[in-house]
Amino acid sequence: MKAKREEVLRKILVCTSQVFLCAMLIFSGKLAIAADRPNIVVFLTDDQGYGDLGCFGSESLETPNIDQLCKQGMKFTDFYVHQRCSPTRLALMTGSHAHRAGCTKVIYNKDRIGINADEVTTPELLKSAGYTTGIVGKWHLGEWDTFNPTRHGFDFFYGFMIDLDQGTGIYRNLNRVESIKRKTDGEHSPKLLDAAIGFIKENNERPFFLYYASPLPHTPWIPNERFQGTSQRGTYGDVIREIDWQVGELMRTLEEQGLTEKTLFIFASDNGPVLGINGGDAGPFRDGKWTDFEGGIRVPCIMHWPGTITPGANCGQITGIIDLLPTFCAIAGVDPPVDRVIDGRNILPYLKGADVRTPIHESFIVPGSVIRHGRWKLLVRELNPGGKSGREGKRPSARAGSLFDLEADPGETRDVSADHPEIVADLQRRMELAVEELEANSRPIGRLPDDHASETRRKERKMETQQM
Repeated sequence: MKAKREEVLRKILVCTSQVFLCAMLIFSGKLAIAADRPNIVVFLTDDQGYGDLGCFGSESLETPNIDQLCKQGMKFTDFYVHQRCSPTRLALMTGSHAHRAGCTKVIYNKDRIGINADEVTTPELLKSAGYTTGIVGKWHLGEWDTFNPTRHGFDFFYGFMIDLDQGTGIYRNLNRVESIKRKTDGEHSPKLLDAAIGFIKENNERPFFLYYASPLPHTPWIPNERFQGTSQRGTYGDVIREIDWQVGELMRTLEEQGLTEKTLFIFASDNGPVLGINGGDAGPFRDGKWTDFEGGIRVPCIMHWPGTITPGANCGQITGIIDLLPTFCAIAGVDPPVDRVIDGRNILPYLKGADVRTPIHESFIVPGSVIRHGRWKLLVRELNPGGKSGREGKRPSARAGSLFDLEADPGETRDVSADHPEIVADLQRRMELAVEELEANSRPIGRLPDDHASETRRKERKMETQQM
């Protein structure tokens, strides 16, 4: 009996060792594959207009570091996002239109909603390919612990969350480390930058994904003291210079760590500029934030990847924030989710300068609102000027059914629908099909459990009582 038990134990140990060895080989193999993959940095600004960079036509804003990034990388002239903050960030995380992922509004603390735990996020996919993932700055996809970035694929988080009891704070992972008044105060820029630089240095020997979500140049503009009074465009210009400094410092860190040629660096904005105040500029486009005019949804985008992207290249094809997830998957060698609809497409062929005969995207659609197909853009519903009441002046609205030729008229000033009824009919049909498909394949936004929801209401009533 004793001999049989010893033999059984020996076989168990052998099997266990073999399983452990196989697991280690798989893990080491994954690391070896990941080691050949580039790092990925996404620098996303908040409310920066298409015309707010020197390399995108500004003659009054100084952005030397970003301009150099553009000179050495690829300029995307037709890069689309959503018209406000949270939806764009949701699209970045899911590779889907925010409409499909359940939320087209700004997510506030009181909403008790955030990114759904069932979403397969960009950082989760990259983690499966051996990447270390970090986010610095503004999350805005749910302010509650349930929605904390570290619960949705990020290994590291240093940035802003809002608590009903304590107000806005800076968090490191799940822990509140500082209470603050405003996210946009420039005194926080060195802290955010230090956190990002620390993340890069700590992970310089393995592939990483860094999402640097700057809270700038969102209002109120409070530039860091080193940039106050340094621009030709007042306080707004000072903040843009601060952003440019942050980009420059991150690029310098990559250079010092020998990572420049091993890193895809992407710069973009989450939506167009706030209008009606002496601030952002949508360049040649109409209107800005809060609208689906080009000024609200077309933003500056630059991608920099030495050895892969030809310096000084331009991409005039339709692309967007939804494309980053599938593109990153292609770069990392991991498949996007197949159990759901992903609206984005892999645009790596554009980055590599491949001869793409058929555009990767023939259309860009804001479901139920506007559709761009090639040079044409149709408004399916009436669009009103953006901006807060009283700030936007008396800019005109545009009626439903308006058709614009964006090649001849990027400012959307001339409705040519009467001249091209066949194009109007075609685009209306395409929109109807797109909305029908989306409604059949949409996913819900995440919601707090009932016990959290009741606690939220209790805190809100308490705050209302204190303010009376």
